[in-house]
Amino acid sequence: MDHTYQQQDLQTLIDLLAEETEKYTKAFVVGSLKESAQHRAIINALVEEINIRKREVTHRNVGQGGLKMSDNFPCC
Repeated sequence: MDHTYQQQDLQTLIDLLAEETEKYTKAFVVGSLKESAQHRAIINALVEEINIRKREVTHRNVGQGGLKMSDNFPCC
């Protein structure tokens, strides 16, 4: 996990994920294996941090007696 991602808010992480996915797709299409691998590593780190946040919200809601995700969580 990249510690710089821990400092970002969730919406910023989602925006960064979209940008990196676009960069990855472009590198993959032109056949740049090294560049696409670098973008894929960044994507994996972003997804990991987003999933950590998602689990934290879920656990917080379960602890408060609710079994669903917070209404303000942007997905799932």
